[in-house]
Amino acid sequence: MALDYLAAGLDPEKCVLFIQSQIPELAELTTYLMNLVSVSRVQRNPTVKTEVKMRGFEGESIPLGFFCYPVSQAADITLFKATTVPAGEDQEPMLEVTRELVRRFNQIYAPVLVEPNIMLPENATARRLPGTDGKEKMSKSLGNCIYLSDDADTVWQKVRSMYTDPTHINLNDPGHVEGNAVFTYLPVLA
Repeated sequence: MALDYLAAGLDPEKCVLFIQSQIPELAELTTYLMNLVSVSRVQRNPTVKTEVKMRGFEGESIPLGFFCYPVSQAADITLFKATTVPAGEDQEPMLEVTRELVRRFNQIYAPVLVEPNIMLPENATARRLPGTDGKEKMSKSLGNCIYLSDDADTVWQKVRSMYTDPTHINLNDPGHVEGNAVFTYLPVLA
């Protein structure tokens, strides 16, 4: 992750990069926040629903981490008083949970946490890129991402393995742009 942050242009002279597990206050704030939200509220989160569906979990087989993740993410954002979070549109429901938790925390304890806003990419296509496997979204946990820190050979391997058009078998066969993940990336990169 640090390599991706540096590759994106974050200046370590101006930004603090840290290892999350070395900040015990994150776990402490997560625990406070977990007591301010219900499981049913987290279950209604469209991002959580999508993740559960993509992994094929059903009923009682859903790991607890899927319900804790939005709360942990809220702690990551609010502990450092972030006012703006750059993200894709799939993260909007997560930011709404964060804002709800901030309001509840501030109401119960003290007005110390800041409600963050989301900063979406200006390019509408970049707001929800499919993964390199053609699935609904690019996700680190699904292993279907192209990282800024990937070298040229790794990017080439990932792009070459991307879903294109199963009906385009021979060179002279007509191709189809619809549903083709590779073509989704073109307006973003242009």
